[in-house]
Amino acid sequence: MEFHLKDPIGRAKSIELSPALTAGLGAAEALASLALVTGILIQPAALGLILVSLGAIQKKALTWKTGFWGEKASGWHYDLMLTAMNLVNLFSAGGSLVLEF
Repeated sequence: MEFHLKDPIGRAKSIELSPALTAGLGAAEALASLALVTGILIQPAALGLILVSLGAIQKKALTWKTGFWGEKASGWHYDLMLTAMNLVNLFSAGGSLVLEF
């Protein structure tokens, strides 16, 4: 996330996307993460992060042909874990222990 916003041009080259899309991705990740942490709009934020994670899995698995574990921990196992965690947030709305304002 931070790499998308700090150096969108360099990061865009490394992930083979446009700089504008890379910056937008970083902003979406940052805002959705902030929403999950604060408990504001948990389900839309979780859905957004699921879509980002599925996009990352698609890029790694189908375009770059990276395996599940990958080399030097660069596989798509981490993205799948984040997708699963956000599915829990999506279907439970954060659970019963969420602070409500």
